[in-house]
Amino acid sequence: MKNTSYLLSICLLMGCLLTVSCKKDKARPAFELKYFMEFEIPAGLNTFTFHQFSFQNEESGIQFFLEQNNLDTSDIVSINTSFARLSSILGNEDLSIIDEIVIDVFRPSDPQDNFEAAYTFQIPLRNTNRIQLVPSITNLKEVLQEDFFDLVIHIRFRSIPPRTSPVQLEIGFDVFKK
Repeated sequence: MKNTSYLLSICLLMGCLLTVSCKKDKARPAFELKYFMEFEIPAGLNTFTFHQFSFQNEESGIQFFLEQNNLDTSDIVSINTSFARLSSILGNEDLSIIDEIVIDVFRPSDPQDNFEAAYTFQIPLRNTNRIQLVPSITNLKEVLQEDFFDLVIHIRFRSIPPRTSPVQLEIGFDVFKK
């Protein structure tokens, strides 16, 4: 009986310590940058290569948010992708024809230096009109602290698109300060 109460006391103490010690201060973003980009997936694209859909010289809008928060670019520690999703604009298009997606961002002045922003693992075969992407852990500060950026969506299809489909990329980035 004494051993049982002793073990119970130790378990409770360990549980309390683990609960308290595991709580870390999670950094909160100073603000979030959101972008909506529409494009069309043409009918008849092959399934062998990645197809690229480019957006060039997109305004970052970061200066507005920096001014609103009394910050400077030197105050930014990191900019990370918070979410990304690809959706059918018409709502009834089946996006399960897509096998993989990778989204890269670039500085317009240096298109050879790309930064991965989001990606997918192989997309399950099920009828869907929205694909949730996985945010990368890449710090995109170098690109998105500029006034303009380029974005390229790389898509590989599992089957040939039967018709032209309008889609929208919705992507957000959390901006963290010192």
